[in-house]
Amino acid sequence: MFALEVLALERRTALLLGASGLVGGELLKLLLESDLYRQVTIFVRTPLPIKHEKLQQVVVDFARLESYERHFYVDDVFCCLGTTRKKAKTKQQFIQVDYEYTLRAAALAEKCRVKSFLTVSSVGANPCSPFFYQRVKGEVEEALQRLSIPSLHIFRPSLLVGKRREFRLGEMLAGWLLCRLPFLFVGKWKKYKPVDAHQLALAMFYRAASAANGVHIYECDELACIS
Repeated sequence: MFALEVLALERRTALLLGASGLVGGELLKLLLESDLYRQVTIFVRTPLPIKHEKLQQVVVDFARLESYERHFYVDDVFCCLGTTRKKAKTKQQFIQVDYEYTLRAAALAEKCRVKSFLTVSSVGANPCSPFFYQRVKGEVEEALQRLSIPSLHIFRPSLLVGKRREFRLGEMLAGWLLCRLPFLFVGKWKKYKPVDAHQLALAMFYRAASAANGVHIYECDELACIS
């Protein structure tokens, strides 16, 4: 399916958190279809209706993430965990998913010496932001960069568009409208343009395959250029 050459003699292994979400679902398809990976493990709360010879589904309690340390002995960890203020109901529940779970996963990845850790953040992420969502995302990014992971990739998408499992009227209408007003996203506003979830998943896939060491942060308008 991909023109990408396998970069190592041994095919890779991956762990994906958030496979039931919009981006995670797209990424799972790419990982399973690619010859680059021989095994893909996903953490789920309930099993997904997917069967594949190289897929391993592990039903986990994310509040006890450290209990599943053995599954972090892989080449690449993809973290697509995330929720919304509405779904989380409280700020603390939002912080638990978007900050605590993500950071704990990264700490386990560091401990198990993964080659790369890739995670979804948000446009405008900044620990000093006056906006709660962007501030939490910025705090996560800051904490991740203090870890010693050889290859850390942080993606900052704007509004994500694609077919979600759950219906979100506000996001659907916003995505439909903004995608029809491209003239709004020029210059410094370019990074706020809505991005297709499949494009983000592709960018994450290719960056993992690149084996580029160091900390890499990608703004929304850079995603289409990653291949």
